[in-house]
Amino acid sequence: MAGALEHYLETEHQVTLSDDSITVIPLEGEGKVEERVQKLHLQLISNLEWLEAISSADIILWGTHSQGTPVSIMLLHQLLQRGHIHLDRQSVCLLAMAGIGHGPFPSLQGSLIYFEADAARELFDFMDSNSDISQKFRDSLKSILNKGIKMVLVGSLQDQVVPLYSAIMTGISHPNILRAVYIDKHVYSEDDFLMNLVIFALKLRNAGIPDHGLLIHVSEVLAGSIYAFEGGHSTIYEELDVYTLAVRYLFDTPGISPLKQQQQQQQQQAASTSLPRSANNKNISLLQQQEDETRMDHFKASLRLNPYYLPWVLRGLFEDSTITKEGWASKELARLHELFLQWAPTSARLREFKFRLEPLKDHIFGSS
Repeated sequence: MAGALEHYLETEHQVTLSDDSITVIPLEGEGKVEERVQKLHLQLISNLEWLEAISSADIILWGTHSQGTPVSIMLLHQLLQRGHIHLDRQSVCLLAMAGIGHGPFPSLQGSLIYFEADAARELFDFMDSNSDISQKFRDSLKSILNKGIKMVLVGSLQDQVVPLYSAIMTGISHPNILRAVYIDKHVYSEDDFLMNLVIFALKLRNAGIPDHGLLIHVSEVLAGSIYAFEGGHSTIYEELDVYTLAVRYLFDTPGISPLKQQQQQQQQQAASTSLPRSANNKNISLLQQQEDETRMDHFKASLRLNPYYLPWVLRGLFEDSTITKEGWASKELARLHELFLQWAPTSARLREFKFRLEPLKDHIFGSS
């Protein structure tokens, strides 16, 4: 993360930071989620240099991977509650890579490899948003989003452990969330239909437009190594561009920060000779509006999805007037039509995926 920040400032703004301008805080600890939260919190408060760096920083960039995602979100919530982070003057962005927000692939639950430890077993509790640990995680997540923290959620196209829908937390919606997919360079193809379909669905979510559940159904197809045997869950955090995305999102987009907006309103009101009667009500409404921006849908992962849903999901996408009236989306739909007609997948799984879409191709992809 530090390297991405330095690279961004040097290339975009010709700014070189001194060695003491960045404090890197590596947090490590094993165990179940809440156990790790407490261990890492103790590490932080026991290190006065780290604690002071967090409290005095202008910006905080937080990187996390896999099980570390719920751990980091709950720890960040604790730090906010205890006054170590000050969002009225600090900007914070959390990058979650292959995060376990909605649990691992359900099919792994019977695997001895992933079922041998309490910490691993607990991850499957995240498949149900009503589980105890999921509720605590979602409460923390909602709180930090409501306070104006930015989040970048990046999933891996061919992850063997975490479904794409889980990494990008498909059941959570908020304007401060940016979603993206990591594709290993050696498997990337600019004209691959499935890759472009996934990217299109993520663009919809980033624009605040529902994807009709497409990313959930596509995730089942993407499970494991469909393009190559290597890459996926563990290569995502080795790519500099993933971290750079979080840095750019923090610096290059305004985001929504109710505390800073409220502070600006108060400064404007203090500078005015006659304060409007509704000044306090405006501040209350601002915070209430931010509460309403966070939507958390119930989620429960299924071991196997109904294969007949996918064609109807796509039909819903291609007939949704909210999508078709967007110029950029219409152009991408037309391109997806062309890519689908040219697509010649080689693996059995992808051939089956194309076959499932075949009956609807004429209707959906532009010729009805």
